[in-house]
Amino acid sequence: MMYKPCAGPARLRVARLIAVAVVVALSTAFFASPAMADPPAKGEGTMTMQTVLTDICPFTFVVDSTIQYSELKFFDRSGSLIRIYQHTVEQDVFKANDKTLTSVPYTFNIEFLFDSSGNLIHMWFAGAGVKIPLPDGTQFVSAGRFDILTHPEGFVLSPDKGNPGNVAALCAALS
Repeated sequence: MMYKPCAGPARLRVARLIAVAVVVALSTAFFASPAMADPPAKGEGTMTMQTVLTDICPFTFVVDSTIQYSELKFFDRSGSLIRIYQHTVEQDVFKANDKTLTSVPYTFNIEFLFDSSGNLIHMWFAGAGVKIPLPDGTQFVSAGRFDILTHPEGFVLSPDKGNPGNVAALCAALS
């Protein structure tokens, strides 16, 4: 038998390739297991809601909202809902003192997170909060990140982080 100098390094390369293949196969099996859960459930819909706001202006006003959404619902392997992601287009009508302001449709995304018991633990959205043309030709615009669970009234005019909009101009337009 004749000695071949490249036989050792070639064998080493083959051993390394086999080791890499084993690691990749095991990693794929381990990390792909969540993918074995059902794919997200898709849905869409339209909803309306009415909110009475008492703490933004020195007077009470009503907001009628029409919301169109498409959503993805994510479930864990046991079938429990763990997350909802919604893409939303909303339009609002603000009413006070016999005056009405209608927003332009605006877009944002909402994310809902649930704990292992199915309780909603986070609900926030990011994007335009609301865009309202005002009678003086300006526009009220709020945008940013909104943490909905910290606002029990359900409608949030100004974000927790971002541009709150000119609330004084909005109140003046509705007064």
